[in-house]
Amino acid sequence: MHPDATYLARLYYTALDDHGYDTLQELLCPTFVHDREDMTLDGRDEFVSFMRDGRPQTETTHVIDQYIQSKHGDEIVVRGHLEDSTGDELFVFLDRFRAREGKLVELKTFTRTPN
Repeated sequence: MHPDATYLARLYYTALDDHGYDTLQELLCPTFVHDREDMTLDGRDEFVSFMRDGRPQTETTHVIDQYIQSKHGDEIVVRGHLEDSTGDELFVFLDRFRAREGKLVELKTFTRTPN
């Protein structure tokens, strides 16, 4: 039995916040795609490289408000916000993950800056 999308999503956020890029690599399918409003990262290696070396701020924390899992456990929607190192809210996000065979295969991110 493979872990469900909720479990994988929780590990995903922990890996990002703790700079666990090896763990992040293990969570993602080689063909992982992250689609967001400003870019698409195509492939696990491109995604992990961007998260390690390309994102504007790496000292951040994902604060999760809600996990909504699909009936079959292969898809999850996560609502939360990202805080910088001082605890200021950078933006609100809605992430939709898809999982297959114990790996994350797709992530679609929607964001909104705080009012």
